[in-house]
Amino acid sequence: MISSTYNKFLLGISCVLTLGACQPLPEETAEASTDKVYSIEEAFEIVAKENDIARTLYTKAIVGAGKKKGLKFDEDWEKDHVEAGPLPALFLRGIAGDIRKKGEVPLGLFLGSDFPIRKSNKFKGKQAELFAEMRNDSVPKFFFDEENQLYTAMFPDFAAATPCVSCHNDHPETTKTDWKMGDIQGATTWTYPKDSVSFKELKEIIMAYRGGATATFNEYIAKTKSFKENEIPNVGELWPTAGYQIPSSEVFIDSVAILTSEETLEGILQL
Repeated sequence: MISSTYNKFLLGISCVLTLGACQPLPEETAEASTDKVYSIEEAFEIVAKENDIARTLYTKAIVGAGKKKGLKFDEDWEKDHVEAGPLPALFLRGIAGDIRKKGEVPLGLFLGSDFPIRKSNKFKGKQAELFAEMRNDSVPKFFFDEENQLYTAMFPDFAAATPCVSCHNDHPETTKTDWKMGDIQGATTWTYPKDSVSFKELKEIIMAYRGGATATFNEYIAKTKSFKENEIPNVGELWPTAGYQIPSSEVFIDSVAILTSEETLEGILQL
């Protein structure tokens, strides 16, 4: 279920969420924002920033800190015999799958690379060409996919945490073993069938992403309840830094919302 903390932000766009503070916006500013039409490039930039913050929080505060406390994460985490949570790339895949499965918003999400662990994630054609450019300039790429009739955006996916580097370097099927912090490991690709969106559609895009993050985190929590060989972690208000435990999905998503909402709102108003 979507947390009311950021649901109020999106539905009303009447305040800036900070750590416990909510400041009203001028009425005319809020009304102007809801009437505006955004280019799909602008919408992609907003949701891509949400994704960057959510994945970084998951990678560092859940996976990185969790491993130090004994929590396990595995690429086969969904298999019945594997007692682990999803790695960061699979957390994103879970979000993408939830958006696709619900089908409420025609937003596509894909994480690819020129050195992927799974061959199916290797960029081809136009995306491969643009990603080669991205390796040189680190700049997002926007284009129209003629074959699928979709507006597309590619954003560089940087190695922002130690687990990203070590996992890819040590994986038995890796094709590159010298990744370093700050390297562009791949690109997050977004697709949408229209060249512009209303405020309502932009809100739906953001909500679809956050809904996918909530659903995927809930799947992780549900998986821990089935552990038999490993201790079942406590779920509640505390994070792995405090012990063998994980926050509830509400705590995790509220933290994502607090980190992203002010920046997202500022981005919407500036556009």
